[in-house]
Amino acid sequence: MGELATLYDLQQLELELDRLKKTLKELPVYSEFKKLQSEVADAKEAIGWTETKLNEQRKRIKRMEMDAEKVQQESKEVQAKLYSGAVRSSKELEQLESKGKALLREKDKAEETLLLAMEAYEELETAITTAKNNHNAINQKLRELQQQGNKEIKGLKDRIQHCQAARDQLREQIGSVLLESYGEMRPRFHGRPLARVVAGICGGCRVSISSNLTNRLCNPEAVVTCENCGRMLVPS
Repeated sequence: MGELATLYDLQQLELELDRLKKTLKELPVYSEFKKLQSEVADAKEAIGWTETKLNEQRKRIKRMEMDAEKVQQESKEVQAKLYSGAVRSSKELEQLESKGKALLREKDKAEETLLLAMEAYEELETAITTAKNNHNAINQKLRELQQQGNKEIKGLKDRIQHCQAARDQLREQIGSVLLESYGEMRPRFHGRPLARVVAGICGGCRVSISSNLTNRLCNPEAVVTCENCGRMLVPS
């Protein structure tokens, strides 16, 4: 195999390397992983918020229970005094009856408010269970994605490593002058400074080459460039 043919193989291998590196860099798993990480953080924040509200509601219910118990105790005392026979004055009796009715209304209202507070507490308990289940589900997805991503990344890195080793072997078979020219031309032709000639046509610019260039291509040691695009030509 001539140097140009080897150099063409090197070009194709480096194009494959560029493609693999781009694929590795732009793997969808990276953006998916970042998205799931954000969702996990949001789910964790939701748990924290709900737990805070649950603790606040628990303390609120405790205070309400104590207040309701106090009102109930005071109402019992008023009722006991009313029926004890100790009250002689009609005015005092009227005041106690009025106070007793007010305490009963307060007691009923406190019990109703407490019931609503307990219902809200139950709703928060349901919400925190849902939030924790959601957090666990997203975490599971994240772990599965991480395993899948690691497998994809390793596969690509192994292929890149294999191509790099093959590339190094090919470079050892090519002279430094030709390699230097190739390296200088590669950026200008977007990684394709060499083109095969098929049926008398340059594979780079799709223009027919002259008979003079065709004859020169018969010499495997000759470096022939396309008169139209300037690529190095490789006979098929």
